[in-house]
Amino acid sequence: MTTRSEEMTNFTFKIDKKTREEYSELCNEIGLSMSAATLALIRQAVRSQSMSFSLKDENGFTPSEAAELRRRMADVEKGMVEMHSPLGDDE
Repeated sequence: MTTRSEEMTNFTFKIDKKTREEYSELCNEIGLSMSAATLALIRQAVRSQSMSFSLKDENGFTPSEAAELRRRMADVEKGMVEMHSPLGDDE
């Protein structure tokens, strides 16, 4: 069985220090170097022609959900909503 030697190239990008430290910690926990983990993620994306990660924020909202929530909160702050009893027994 013959294996093909792949020519490697460097891929450099900037990342904030906190995220880098957290990624390093995660990689260590699963037993991979950051380089090996990142290469695996990239190869998986290319192989599947997709990326499976969540775009949810720290509160569990997608960008569109967060935008809708901000819009509704702004409406409440402007007094543009009518308040109702959660039980439907408005007085």
